[in-house]
Amino acid sequence: MNYTQLFIFLLAAGMVNNCKASNSVSYHDNGISIAMDDINWQSHWESNNIGFHLDQTNPMLVKHWPKIRAVPKDMVFVPLCGKSLDMIELHKQGHFVIGSELSEIAVGAFFAEQNLDFTRQTAGEHEYWSSERIALIRGDFFTLSEESIPARFVYDRAALIALPPARQEAYIEQLLRIAPDIEQILLITVEYDDIAAAAPPFSIPPDRVKELYGEHFEIDLIETRDTKPTPRKQAQGLKVMTEHVFKLDRK
Repeated sequence: MNYTQLFIFLLAAGMVNNCKASNSVSYHDNGISIAMDDINWQSHWESNNIGFHLDQTNPMLVKHWPKIRAVPKDMVFVPLCGKSLDMIELHKQGHFVIGSELSEIAVGAFFAEQNLDFTRQTAGEHEYWSSERIALIRGDFFTLSEESIPARFVYDRAALIALPPARQEAYIEQLLRIAPDIEQILLITVEYDDIAAAAPPFSIPPDRVKELYGEHFEIDLIETRDTKPTPRKQAQGLKVMTEHVFKLDRK
């Protein structure tokens, strides 16, 4: 059992002690992920250029999560989670929530803004921030150990679309390597004209989802709707984005 597995086991057992969140915690990042450096992820948080962050729960999560078989106390993995309020929604539904996030600024902000008590422990190149039934692993998603995330359910609103096409297949491979027991994924992507394709969120149409996930999952496109582009995309001239919601079931 590696450290991540042990940590998550202790979290689920209620054996990770908490301390009070404090604004005195330093949120300085000491390293830059090779895998994430392509999209300058750290700089977005350092400059507070986080137009991708929603200041409310994603309505597609509220609407479609009931289609996922997860029940209270099931573990849900949220890769590249930022400080998403969707994790609070999943937590309110009784789930154990495990997030993975590169930026220490994002992780620190999540616990501070939610006023959550937490512990902070370091093992190797990752840090483990935890509260009751919720934990964020701060560090490079691509260096998490094999079979380290014992979750059967995944919620992905901002991970796949944050990665350029050249990184997307590696992301899927790593997701299945670290969480081989995944049964279902609620996946949200966006699609738009190529006018703004040089930066995240990247356009991922249904055909691309099938290309990436079709070998391992049955793919059900459960909703498509037009949505407002992020501020960056609007500045690039994009007027509308199409949002797709998928339910993926393991074959």
